[in-house]
Amino acid sequence: MEYAIETVGLVKRYPTSGPPRREIAGFRGGFVGGHIGGPASFGGLIRVLRGIKGPFVEALRGVDLKIKEGEIFGVLGPNGAGKTTLIKILCTLVIHDEGEAYVHGFDVKKEPGKVLKNLQAVLPESRGFAWRLTGLQNLEFYALLYGLRKKEAEERINYLLDLTGLKERAHDGYQRYSTGMQRKLLLCRALLQDTPILLFDEPTVGLDPSSAAEFRSMLQRLVREEGKTIFLSTHNLYEAQGMCDRIAILDRGKITACDTPDNIRYMMFDEKVFNITFLDAVFNDEQAKMVNELEEVAGVHGVTPEVDPERNFHGLSIRVDKDMDLSGILEVIMKSGLKIRMMNTKEPTLEDAFMAITGRQQEQPSGLGGYRRRS
Repeated sequence: MEYAIETVGLVKRYPTSGPPRREIAGFRGGFVGGHIGGPASFGGLIRVLRGIKGPFVEALRGVDLKIKEGEIFGVLGPNGAGKTTLIKILCTLVIHDEGEAYVHGFDVKKEPGKVLKNLQAVLPESRGFAWRLTGLQNLEFYALLYGLRKKEAEERINYLLDLTGLKERAHDGYQRYSTGMQRKLLLCRALLQDTPILLFDEPTVGLDPSSAAEFRSMLQRLVREEGKTIFLSTHNLYEAQGMCDRIAILDRGKITACDTPDNIRYMMFDEKVFNITFLDAVFNDEQAKMVNELEEVAGVHGVTPEVDPERNFHGLSIRVDKDMDLSGILEVIMKSGLKIRMMNTKEPTLEDAFMAITGRQQEQPSGLGGYRRRS
């Protein structure tokens, strides 16, 4: 099976500067140019700069991915995890050091021209639009640059302006566009060539909630109507959980998890929390016995009653196995004669899983939400 994107053992290293040495070839002990220990010549300066180069940092450490055609695939990870480096390698902006990377079967290092005919990247920092031209004129310029014929360009631009909701503002100057409109124009430019694969680095960063939701909807529509493959990196866990078919968690340059959002939500946890709210109940000795009986039910790991100072019994919070049949719990409660107002189950979120997988729970103690992590 040919994948839209495939990486095998991908490694990328960046040089980093180490602490300066006390004695470096090319330095003299006296004053040179008003500084102590300056280089004696330009050649000496070059030797100094080479000499203080420290070890390498591995931004990517053996990344293996297989992304199917027509899916929305997300990469999550903390800052510095290597997400942007991965995207820049795939769109040929950065050359990897080891491993292999393919786009529609084309090697990104050996066949960059063929790769770019199958892929377009939408990066937040990329602009390239003329501020004094209108949105329409900017798109016409890029259509000409990409070699589109006049009729083909006109049809494609009209379709894209309609898709992104920019048709009514097409004749406005680019400088009058909001951040959300600028992001839409970036998407229009990326779609001019109608490539099958789109890469996004933080697609909704800087957008208000309404604009972000609209942008996500447009991406999902591209997959449904045009069969696009979308690869995106994001810090927005809600975004990843809601729109991605599969996600990978990249941490310190390595893939630590890769699956559907729902499977990843559960992979680190054995438990869920079952909450029950009672109607007009009072906590007494009989209810205390009921709590003890609930704690003896197989699959229950803890029962916390919610009781106020006046002994009003508001409800229970019960920690149970994630796949437990809850009928045994309900049977015990129904025997007590308590009236149930409401029941709900608190499931682990993608944020809970992300914090657990990347080991960030110490930085944000509330991230695990009371769930027990697997040993």
